[in-house]
Amino acid sequence: MRVRSFIPFLIAILLTLGLFYSDSISLGIPGEWSWQRIPFTGPSVLFGAIVAGLILAAYLLLVVWGHTRISNCRRGELIAWLTGLVIASLTWSFYLQDSPPAEYSLSKAPFVLYYKGSSGYFTEANTNIKDVATYLSEYETKMEGGDVLHEGTHPPGLPLFYRSLIWLCDTWPGLQSLLIESQPASFQIACEIIAETTAVTPDPLTSRDRAVLWLATLITLLASALTVIPLFLLAHEFCSRRISWQVVAFWPLIPAALIFQPKSDALYSVLAISFLYCWVAAWRRKSVACFILAGLLIWSGLFLTLAFLPVALCAVLYSLLSAWKQRAETTPHQFPWKRLFAAAGWSLLGFAVPLILCAVLFQLNLPRVWILNLQNHAGFYDEYPRTYWKWLLLNPLEISLSIGLPVIWLVLKSLCRRPDPDLNTGSHHATSVYPLLYSCLLVLGLLWLSGKNMGEAARLWLIFLPWFLLMTIPAWQLRQQQFEVSQEQLPSPLKQQTFWIGALVAQAIVCVATVFRITGFHFPPG
Repeated sequence: MRVRSFIPFLIAILLTLGLFYSDSISLGIPGEWSWQRIPFTGPSVLFGAIVAGLILAAYLLLVVWGHTRISNCRRGELIAWLTGLVIASLTWSFYLQDSPPAEYSLSKAPFVLYYKGSSGYFTEANTNIKDVATYLSEYETKMEGGDVLHEGTHPPGLPLFYRSLIWLCDTWPGLQSLLIESQPASFQIACEIIAETTAVTPDPLTSRDRAVLWLATLITLLASALTVIPLFLLAHEFCSRRISWQVVAFWPLIPAALIFQPKSDALYSVLAISFLYCWVAAWRRKSVACFILAGLLIWSGLFLTLAFLPVALCAVLYSLLSAWKQRAETTPHQFPWKRLFAAAGWSLLGFAVPLILCAVLFQLNLPRVWILNLQNHAGFYDEYPRTYWKWLLLNPLEISLSIGLPVIWLVLKSLCRRPDPDLNTGSHHATSVYPLLYSCLLVLGLLWLSGKNMGEAARLWLIFLPWFLLMTIPAWQLRQQQFEVSQEQLPSPLKQQTFWIGALVAQAIVCVATVFRITGFHFPPG
């Protein structure tokens, strides 16, 4: 392995440190939106970095060991490795977030979830949902109020999510006690501050509320960690197990997946990738069950947020591009209209059933709610003006930093490589991934040009960030092919993966530097 192969990663680390640790550089557009830096405190940062280094060493040991085993292991062992990766991801996320200075550690979670200004869904569930059926039947009228922030731009899924957590803690006192006892010190201190602040208000913080906030935090952390499973399965549709493992090992090291915990945005990636996997698997296998499940999953996503609309568009584009590719490869050239109509029909069935049930059981007109959500979102920029051309230039840099520049370098290597129709790695043709990658790129390009995310793109695009890891598949396939065709005797598996390990280390350094320096929220807790 040549040393010069690691120079781009070194440059990526230095650029990240220079941008984040120089107070003279604004992290946004002054006067419109800027991310805030966490004050640099030497001793606490040093201790946190040491802890992060130890956890990273354990994580690297796991993923490297898994890489040597996963290629030919049985299904039971594969499940064990993926479960281990989820646990490792959860552990890394938990301890790394609790390492920054006190007010920026996990103590941020109660403030983010409790106060209406930063989220509002817990407050909505706690104060306004007395009866679920009544709440849903009146939701369309509520959206007609024209709120342009969280409340008016989202379907009812998130308030109902918190209402279900409240019901769980009310119904199971043992669960409530367990949740309170398991809270880390930083979380407890934050809850004490909120309790003191709200003691004289009509709605003081209760023990039940503390349990609900901690449960929501844990679920969000777990949902983000679980993303590695559908991401692995989706990658494996196009490449070997080893390459799929290489791809998903980067997900726990994506900075945005950590700094925006426990916002609801961190919940979406696992559901979005699960939908894409079901859609791709259904298309490739002509599976009716998978299409119906995909329809149900996209409905579930749209019940939470309209951010799933681009995800649905990506799936449609994938099928269209795959159909066009199939037409070009068959003789005579015939476009597979029947296959497309079957995909649309079965997926719409899975989508329509819960849609109709909501209308019949709760008088909830979800299509009308979605239209009102879009109208309210459009009104946001009337109240909070943004300069389009400035954000058009800045957003690619913001997204790149939120992903991590080492991963972005791998993406560029993949996209700059010409697809080779003769390349075959294992039983998967490398070129088969390109319809999905082109679909992702087209959707992301349209979002970028639309100007819908002028400010906070790093958080709002969190649902799409796993796509960038999929874009690295061709780079890993090329490296595997080079080993297979250029050497009669392959080096040891560890030596083969020196570049991958170096990329993981570089990405981890960038991740730690970001978490220790950037806060994803506009208020200092406390």
